[in-house]
Amino acid sequence: MSEYERTDQRVPWREANPEAYAELKRTGGVIGHSSVLMVLSLSLIGTSLTLGYLHWPGWLETFARLGASGAAVGCGAIGLWRLVRALFRSVRAVLRTRRRGAEGKAQGKTVEESVPEAATAVGSS
Repeated sequence: MSEYERTDQRVPWREANPEAYAELKRTGGVIGHSSVLMVLSLSLIGTSLTLGYLHWPGWLETFARLGASGAAVGCGAIGLWRLVRALFRSVRAVLRTRRRGAEGKAQGKTVEESVPEAATAVGSS
């Protein structure tokens, strides 16, 4: 028996499901990094828009704007991809944990049901 079963205390979810908790923690870090990439993307968009006011030669301004815009799109796409992937993994881990919990409860019920039947069979002999 575990310590929690002996003292009739409920086990905290994060201790009962370490894999799902680790995945959720990892998702928090990925959300932070994705936010940084999104802010960088917005900064690059602002830079791209600001370059029009510098009065550079036409080809240089076009090249700089395209570079800043491309970098903004790249940062935004990477940040969004990482965010969606991390959220998908977290949801999958939580669903997997719930499924395991439901299977464990179902197996526990079948064991509990079979024990009284075995006891009556032994008692009648």
